[in-house]
Amino acid sequence: MGSLKRSPVRVFSLVLALVFLATIAIGNFSLIWAQEVKRGFSFSSEYTHVVVGKGKEIELDVKITNTGEREEDINLLVSGPEGWGARLEKSWPALEIQAVHLPPEKPDNSVTLKFKAKPPEEATPGDYRFTLQAATKDGKIKKSLELIVTYKAKAVPKAERVKLTAKNPGLKRASGEDFEFEIELKNELDEDRVFDLAAKIPSGWGAYCTPRWEKEKKISAVKVDAKGTETLRFVLVPPLDVPEGEYSVTFIARSGEDEGSIELKAVVTGTYKLKMQTEKEVLNIKATAGKEKRFTIYLWNEGSADITDIDFFSDKPKDWEVSFKPEKIPTLPPIIKELKPKKVEVTIKPKPKAIPGDYMVTLTASGKEAREELELRVTVGTPVTWGWAGIAIVVVVVAALLGIFVRLGRR
Repeated sequence: MGSLKRSPVRVFSLVLALVFLATIAIGNFSLIWAQEVKRGFSFSSEYTHVVVGKGKEIELDVKITNTGEREEDINLLVSGPEGWGARLEKSWPALEIQAVHLPPEKPDNSVTLKFKAKPPEEATPGDYRFTLQAATKDGKIKKSLELIVTYKAKAVPKAERVKLTAKNPGLKRASGEDFEFEIELKNELDEDRVFDLAAKIPSGWGAYCTPRWEKEKKISAVKVDAKGTETLRFVLVPPLDVPEGEYSVTFIARSGEDEGSIELKAVVTGTYKLKMQTEKEVLNIKATAGKEKRFTIYLWNEGSADITDIDFFSDKPKDWEVSFKPEKIPTLPPIIKELKPKKVEVTIKPKPKAIPGDYMVTLTASGKEAREELELRVTVGTPVTWGWAGIAIVVVVVAALLGIFVRLGRR
């Protein structure tokens, strides 16, 4: 009976023992599981040795990625020469960063910071070393990165950071035509940049810029990826009365202190457009056989350069006479300069025995640089004297016939 009374106590003790053992087992299992969770992070920069000139701030991308299976808080420390203001920053907004929290899931497991430093005024040329340290909050994982900066007292040319090239830096166009340059903008910097676009152009000219394949879209700025390239279309618009000659143009791309430029040349050649028309734009002239018919034609130059040594010719029926006054025009400037055309008096004289009807006469004005033709229809009628003569002949014939009838009637 005594043993039976002690049985519940033994059972209870046994249960406690089992609970204790289970607790130990679970704790050990949790510890083992925690130890088996993968941990780690990467800490790197694409560029570890750079050259900087006087007054230029260094900006390098530093990437931190959680490669483990748990969240990590990573502390950051930057050390280096005094006076350089070395630090790690977030691009936007600009904040100095001393620690980051990275979950294991992509894409949130990675962050890119900016390493920034600027040489002080008293810095001497040479190599300067900076050490970037990163460590987990518990200090179990540590990494470091060494960056070397070669300082040159002379500023690094800006052209090395922003490059502009043109497929055809010199173009030749006739007056009144636009100049279209294809320009390649290369960002040699280690970060994306927005570049403002500008140009120094001759007075009175116009200019605009478009993306290469979007000619209707005018732009004043363009974003270019780090180490990337963009192709632009730069259009120059000369004034209508632009004289012949060579014109220099400077195209500029600027982002902060970084600037690139390229010299372009626009060569304007003259255009020659000779025009000729009658006074009232009438192409049908009435004339009389054997009589002179005078009328006025106008001559003007719609081009941009003078037309010289203009002579006049005609293609006319045989034995007709065509003359011009003046017979020659030494120089005909563009109408935009003269503001009025030249007057030329033309005299056409059909031959005396020309049969009434329509005839074609072609007038030609020919200069060294251009020529123009004008076709006229000349309607020829008989002289009035011939009309009266015809009437007289008819009267005589009628009178003669009446006389004959009267004689025959008497017989």
